[in-house]
Amino acid sequence: MDRQDRQGSETQRHHTTLMRLLAFIFVYAGLADDTHSAAADTGRAGRAFDASCEAWTLSRRACRRLLLLLRPVEAATRRLIVVLASGLPILSPRAAGSEHPAQRPAPARSPSPLWGRVRGGGSFTAAPPGDGKTSDARLPLFSLADRPKRYEWFFSGKPHGAGWKGPSLALPGDDELDAAGILRRIAALARALDDLPAQARRLVRWRLRRMAARAAGKARALSPLRPGRPPGSLPRRAPKRERREEHDLLSETHALARDALARLDTS
Repeated sequence: MDRQDRQGSETQRHHTTLMRLLAFIFVYAGLADDTHSAAADTGRAGRAFDASCEAWTLSRRACRRLLLLLRPVEAATRRLIVVLASGLPILSPRAAGSEHPAQRPAPARSPSPLWGRVRGGGSFTAAPPGDGKTSDARLPLFSLADRPKRYEWFFSGKPHGAGWKGPSLALPGDDELDAAGILRRIAALARALDDLPAQARRLVRWRLRRMAARAAGKARALSPLRPGRPPGSLPRRAPKRERREEHDLLSETHALARDALARLDTS
């Protein structure tokens, strides 16, 4: 088996693992009764988005458990998109159009596997359109780039935590919190995992726009991955008992994405 076939089998295996973890996320969020029903739901993205528009609340304990799983799954999905984008042909600069789905024609769906035009792709296809009332144009887009690290507390000259401007630490508790933001992230993640080739094409256009901005004298980073350890990874000194399946998946996809970015930069 050559490198391309091996990469295709690894991509297929990682996508299967991500879909299984997504089913757990839906159960933790109260959007499904069990993992089997969550995996069989073709309108899962629309269901999560509709719930975010309602007065949906979760306990602080449930939000913390969700974020501990959601962060590494999002980062692993983002890195799998990078791997798939490295196998797509280089497009012309005119292909870097708007990201909004309403401003570009929708691609025609084909019964053939969507990975046929991706170098080293697997054999899985996108999920069929959901039967929910929410259209794809309303669903939030999955973020293709990692959120940058925040160092306000490090340069504030105050004790650790005194200068932190981010969200408060999610400590275990039974008080109810607004879950709209988490549900929107779940909807975007489900939409991305249902059609990863479309997200890979989005990433190619994203890089083309960044390259055009850099050519115009505006320094823009071409890598969607932030330097250092990926989001959602365990600290280096974390006990081995805390390492779970999503952390191993993130480590493997991060290594594949780094190798794919090196090929993109030298092509």
